[in-house]
Amino acid sequence: MVNGKCLPRLICFNELNRGMMENVEQIFNLFGNKLILLLVLLLNIGLHAQSVDSLVVEAVKNNPQLKSLQYKITASEKRSESINTLPAPNLSVEFSQVPTNSIDILNQSNSNNFALSQMFPLGGKLNAMADVERKNTLVEGNNYEIYKINLTAQVKMSYYTLWLIDRKIEVQKKNIGLINDVIKSIESSYYTNKINQADFLTLQSEIASNETQLLILEKQKEAEIYKINKLLGRNLDSKEVYAVADFSADLLSTSQSKLEELLGYSNPSLKKMGSMIEMNKAMIDANNRELIPDLMVQGMFMRMPRGMILTSKSDLSMLDPKTETMYSLMFSINLPFAPWAINKYKAKEEELYAGINSIEYEKIDMQREMTSQLKAALVKYNTAVDLTKLYNDKVIPLYSKAAESQVSAYQNNRTGVTTVIDSYRMLLMQQMNFYMSKADTQMSLAEIELMVGGK
Repeated sequence: MVNGKCLPRLICFNELNRGMMENVEQIFNLFGNKLILLLVLLLNIGLHAQSVDSLVVEAVKNNPQLKSLQYKITASEKRSESINTLPAPNLSVEFSQVPTNSIDILNQSNSNNFALSQMFPLGGKLNAMADVERKNTLVEGNNYEIYKINLTAQVKMSYYTLWLIDRKIEVQKKNIGLINDVIKSIESSYYTNKINQADFLTLQSEIASNETQLLILEKQKEAEIYKINKLLGRNLDSKEVYAVADFSADLLSTSQSKLEELLGYSNPSLKKMGSMIEMNKAMIDANNRELIPDLMVQGMFMRMPRGMILTSKSDLSMLDPKTETMYSLMFSINLPFAPWAINKYKAKEEELYAGINSIEYEKIDMQREMTSQLKAALVKYNTAVDLTKLYNDKVIPLYSKAAESQVSAYQNNRTGVTTVIDSYRMLLMQQMNFYMSKADTQMSLAEIELMVGGK
C-alpha cells in the first residue's frame, strides 16, 4: 500500500498525533509545574510538621531561661561545698622597733615576729550553714521544675493555637471556594439576566470579606510563630514551624479527687513552699549555733637579732649580744552570749519563725487557688469534649445540609442570595466552633497538667 492512497492519511494521522502531543505538553508545562510545586509544598509541610511532644522536648533542651535555672542549681551546689570549709588562716610578719637611721630591718630591729592564726567555728556551724545552702539547692530545683512545667504548658497552648489558626484558614478558604462555586453555577444566569447584578455583587463582596478575615488569620499565625520560636529557643525569624493537620485528642482518665490529691504533693510551686520552710528551719538551726563561741588559735615565733633588750636606754656597748629566739601560743574565743550581743541572735530566730508562718499560710492560699483553677480547667475540659462530639456528630452535618438546600433553592429562584450567604456564614461559624472546642480540649489538659505538675 506504499503506492496506494493510504499513505497520505497515515501521514496526516501522525501529524495529528504529533500536534495533540504538543498540545498536551504545552498544557503540562502550563499547569503541571504549578501542580508539582503545590504537591512539593504540601509534602514539605507534611515532612516538617512536628508533634507537640517533639516541640516540648526541643523547648526543654534549648530554652535559654531553663538553661539559666539549671546553672543556678549548679551554683547553689557549689556554694554549699564552699561554705562547709574552714576560713582561711592568717599569716603575719612584724619587724619591731627598727632604728630610724637603719634600713636593715632584719638585723637592726629588736624582734622579728612571725605569727600564724586560725579560726575554728565550733558546734557544727559550718555544716549547719552548708545545710542551709543544700536546702536552697532544693528551692532552685523547684524553680527549675516550675519554669519547666510552665514552659511545657505554654508550648502546648501555642501549638494548639497555631493548629486552630491553620484550621480557621482552611475553613475560610473552603468557604471562599464554596461561594465561588455558587458564582460559577449562576454565572450563565447572570449573563442572561435571570439573576440580578445585586446578587452577583453580594456574593463577590462576601468573598472579599472572607479574604479580609483570611489576611487577619495569616498575621495572627505569623505572630504566634514568633511566640513559639521564643519558647523553643529558635531564631525568632524562623518560619519552620508547622502543626500537624490532625491529631488524636488526649482523654483524661484520672478522677477529679485523684487530681486534687496529686496537686497537693506534686505541684512544683507548692513543693517550693515546702522547701522554703525547710530552708528557714535550717537557718534557725544555723543561727542558734552562732551562740557557741568560736576558737581562735595563734602561734608566734619571735627572733631577736640583738638579744633580749631590757630597755631602750640600756648600755650594750660592753656586751656581745647574740640572737635569741622564742615562741608564744594564744587561744581566744568570742562571747556571742554576752547580754549586749545575744539579742541579735534571738531577734533573728523570731524573724525566721515569723517567715515560716508566713510561708505556711501563703502555701495554704496558693493550694486553694490552684485547686479552684484545677476545678475550672476540668469544667472547661468536660465542656470541650462534649461540644466537640456534638459539633462533629450533629451540628455541622445539619448545617451542611441546610447550606446545600439553600443553594439549591436559590438556583431555582425560591430564596434570596442573602439567605445563601447567611447559611454559609452559620456553617463557617459552626466549623470554627468545632475546631475551637477540639483545641480547648488539649489546652485545658495542658492547664490541668500545669496544676498537678505534669502528666
